[in-house]
Amino acid sequence: MPRKDALCLMVYVTLAVSIGFADLRMRAYPQLAFTKFIPDVVQNSEPAPGRYRVLAPFLNHYLAQSTGWSAQNVWYATRLAWIFLAFCIMHAYLRTWFEPEVALAGVALVAASLPLTFTNSWAHPDHMPELALFTLGALAIARERWLLFAAALAAAALNRETSVFLVLLCAIARPFSRRAAGLTLAFAAEWLAIYAGLRVVRGLSHYDYWQAGRNLADLGIPLPAVYDPYYRTYAYFALIAFGPMLFIALRDRGAPLFVRRALLVVPVVALVAFLFSNIIEVRIFTPLYPLLLPAFLFAFFVPQGARAQGVR
Repeated sequence: MPRKDALCLMVYVTLAVSIGFADLRMRAYPQLAFTKFIPDVVQNSEPAPGRYRVLAPFLNHYLAQSTGWSAQNVWYATRLAWIFLAFCIMHAYLRTWFEPEVALAGVALVAASLPLTFTNSWAHPDHMPELALFTLGALAIARERWLLFAAALAAAALNRETSVFLVLLCAIARPFSRRAAGLTLAFAAEWLAIYAGLRVVRGLSHYDYWQAGRNLADLGIPLPAVYDPYYRTYAYFALIAFGPMLFIALRDRGAPLFVRRALLVVPVVALVAFLFSNIIEVRIFTPLYPLLLPAFLFAFFVPQGARAQGVR
């Protein structure tokens, strides 16, 4: 590992602990994840959609069983580990095009804005794994590492349904060819098999899918005075977190094909989130980080030589 990259890892330890502390202190019900949600998922008593987000709960459960640690200690340790891993993967992803200093700046931006995603929700176990695994999937597509992508997609699909956007990114990130179409169909089948398999194995359970009306109501300002000022504006936190980044990213025209086409997935994520999720839980927009950040950085920094050409 180059020396500068190794030095960046030291900084990511600091950022991970800082974000972990903010996560613990900013969110409501800090113990809910390991006292109720994780046991309920493992026992298959958690309602949808949580019952299908099995990766982190089962990982924590088996770590606690195998190590003898308390559920609380495993939760804190894995939470920090996922945050650190997400920052390291984001660094490697940005190194596809940029020097270590630029990758460090990108990861620092993610860390600085992540607390905006800690709104109106307790610490869901799938949140930080989503950042790590979605970024890993994007990295694999950008570098055309298809075995790595298959593994990342499987893990991401076991973690959260937003992994389907990785299949969309795979479909549009490269010029059309029979091989590209075949790979996309294979990965779509992989994702669908996991999505459907979880519902067969764990039982089909429905929830209130349509959220557009609720989200429209939440966009009304001001909300009733019974809510504190921050809560009144939670529906706009996603715009605050990602709006400037998107505006700047769209101003650059010299980015590689993958980076430009990743931006095409952004409105799809936003629309699906508005229609089927609760936008005041800003964590649902976490996949926007790997989709937006490379194009944002291209607006400010010169990429490193030939590595910026083509898909990469």
